[in-house]
Amino acid sequence: MGNKVNQERLASVLGRAVLDEKFATALHSDPAGAARNIGVHLSTDEIAAVKGIDAAKLTAASSSIRSNLGIRAVFDTQNQQQQARMD
Repeated sequence: MGNKVNQERLASVLGRAVLDEKFATALHSDPAGAARNIGVHLSTDEIAAVKGIDAAKLTAASSSIRSNLGIRAVFDTQNQQQQARMD
């Protein structure tokens, strides 16, 4: 891959997708746009990596994680966005 792939940035975006179904749908349709909406810029290679994820498997895994976390799932988007911007 030509561009640098930042694992923390990808983890941030995918973590958001796991906890937020609406974001996951947007991420599947338009990875760059969805990430940009939460203040994260994805490289070309990161966009390709996100597009390569099996959406059905991500949805199934996400549902399981959300049901296990229940109300304990607190999502600090501001902190996560700041971390994702750091390279």
